[in-house]
Amino acid sequence: MKAKDEIGEYQDYSQIISHKIRLIEDIKSANSIRDFGGVWGVHGLYLFEGIKSLRCTYGEMIDVNPTDKFLSNMEEIEKTHNCLIKYTRCDFRTPGIYSDLPTVDVSLLYEIILHQDNHVEVMKNVANKTDNVICFAQPVLKEEMFSLPCANVLLQFYEEELKDELRIKNWWEKEPRVDVFTTRYWMWGQTASYINNVFYGLGWDLSHQENYHLSDQWNYSLMRYIPK
Repeated sequence: MKAKDEIGEYQDYSQIISHKIRLIEDIKSANSIRDFGGVWGVHGLYLFEGIKSLRCTYGEMIDVNPTDKFLSNMEEIEKTHNCLIKYTRCDFRTPGIYSDLPTVDVSLLYEIILHQDNHVEVMKNVANKTDNVICFAQPVLKEEMFSLPCANVLLQFYEEELKDELRIKNWWEKEPRVDVFTTRYWMWGQTASYINNVFYGLGWDLSHQENYHLSDQWNYSLMRYIPK
């Protein structure tokens, strides 16, 4: 599939949600799917929509904070869609958890890599436990912000004045000042080319990409990757 790299018009949050679901649906079918960090704010929406649209028989959520709504939705989807769903409560930054994970057809990395102090290691571990497709979505800094491609900058310790210039309404709100890596807050400003090249180095090719305008500095990018 040819990658789409043109810049689309501004999309609101509800439109972005529909694009993220469609990114999974367009895979058409899969036996298994795993979502990393997909509870917060959406209660497992993307995992459950993937299970339904791809007709998976196995699904797994890896997250540290389950919600009552997520757990009740998980029980309902298991019953109505004949799918075994596993909830693994752990921090997916921890390398040791991956040794016991079975491989899956599809993995979801939605809005989590910009929060990881060891994001390349997380991407590598996820890729090693995925057979067919990785779906990726998050805000990215626009390429024209940099004189060179494949840029990645550490935002967490920027001065507040500069952070305020870069903030995106409804996406990156003001947070407390921190002096050490704090993964619950926004850490990285990554370009789409940076993400693409990290996956390339891990043995994965970009098969689909679409970018949407969020602000003068930021796009929202959605990508799918397949093994080389």
